Amino acid sequence: MSARAPAAQRGPIAVSENGRYFIDAEGDPFFWLGDTAWPLLGQYPREEAEAYLARRGQQGFTVIQGVLAWGGGTGFETRAPGANYAGHLPWLDEDPSRPNEEYFRHVDHLVEYAGAQGLVLAMLPTWGYYVNNVPTLTAANARAYGLWLGNRYREWPNIVWVNGGDRIPTGYEEVYRALAQGLREGDGGAHLITYHPCGWRSSSQFFHGEEWLDFNMIQTWTEWSKVYPAVRADRELLPLKPVVLGEGAYENGPEYPQGPITPLIVRRQVWWAFMAGGFSTYGQDQMWRMGPEWASTFDTPAALQMGQFRAIASSRRWWEMIPDQGLFASGVGSERTLNAALRHPEGSGAMVYLSGQCHVLLHLDKILNRQVKATWVNAQNGEEKDGGTHPTGNLNERTFPEGRTRWFATPGHWEDAVLLLDGVM
Repeated sequence: MSARAPAAQRGPIAVSENGRYFIDAEGDPFFWLGDTAWPLLGQYPREEAEAYLARRGQQGFTVIQGVLAWGGGTGFETRAPGANYAGHLPWLDEDPSRPNEEYFRHVDHLVEYAGAQGLVLAMLPTWGYYVNNVPTLTAANARAYGLWLGNRYREWPNIVWVNGGDRIPTGYEEVYRALAQGLREGDGGAHLITYHPCGWRSSSQFFHGEEWLDFNMIQTWTEWSKVYPAVRADRELLPLKPVVLGEGAYENGPEYPQGPITPLIVRRQVWWAFMAGGFSTYGQDQMWRMGPEWASTFDTPAALQMGQFRAIASSRRWWEMIPDQGLFASGVGSERTLNAALRHPEGSGAMVYLSGQCHVLLHLDKILNRQVKATWVNAQNGEEKDGGTHPTGNLNERTFPEGRTRWFATPGHWEDAVLLLDGVM
């Protein structure tokens, strides 16, 4: 299975009627597959930013996360947000209520260019450092800044707003609320809003019940083995809202106690988020911080494998599927070795992710057809193998169905695998 070619963006995206996923402007399911490029809007040189966006569109990504007023990222922040590649600062006199027109003309260009590549820009108005640590944004000027941004980008279809910026809002809730209020008033509700917290936190812990928070965003940081339970917990909250793993462990990142962050770990993160009923955003260590080697990381192994992930995941009607660990009779694993399953509610098929070399015993009677066809897909490269056709124990002309189970094993030499189960008569 291969990644899709870029397509024209049909935005703005919205939340589905059942609150579980995203839809585009035509009402079709929208598959959030993000990438992290925090300095994109404020630091990348224009031609290199264009090359990056074009490549990510080709690879099957659909969302790019970037910061409008960027100052180096957590642990590297400057006292005030820095200038862009052309030397223009985002705010005049370091005042967020006075955005710099020259700076935002460059942002305009990148928003338009990204849309042509089929990409949504999930834009953070600022990094949380300029609220929590250096209080440049206050409740007074945050609303004015949000109002200006909302008005400016009201008609642009390929935008999602991301409040926060690697910080919890405790003690600063009114600033973040004011920013969200300004954005919503400015664009008239045209674009979704979420909140990006710090490591091992979710927006749901602070704002889930607030009207302006359209979907939840989670950062697990080094706790990559906790992705599945974190996403699953947010998915079950009321009111129902989509869930995005907005920041996990970055490919090749050196900081993680639970490292090294190999392509396999990156794949596990996105598959666990998906199997829990959510979405995810990939990240590369050099890319997020615009490190010395950032321009050579467009085609790192995990980045290429994200396109395979999307192709496999979207090969079935994913928006209808529900998490169902009850498919496992044995071998579900836990934490770093967790295996996970999705099932069509009407029992016509299922999708199982095996996170490593293992054996699992599956309840085939969960598939309500007479037989089930099994197809193995290598999560690393999309290679497919026939897994056979097996009786489910259903439609057997008896009073009750038979409880049929069958052992399945990750094909030899594959690091991880997806098992597609399709009901057949």
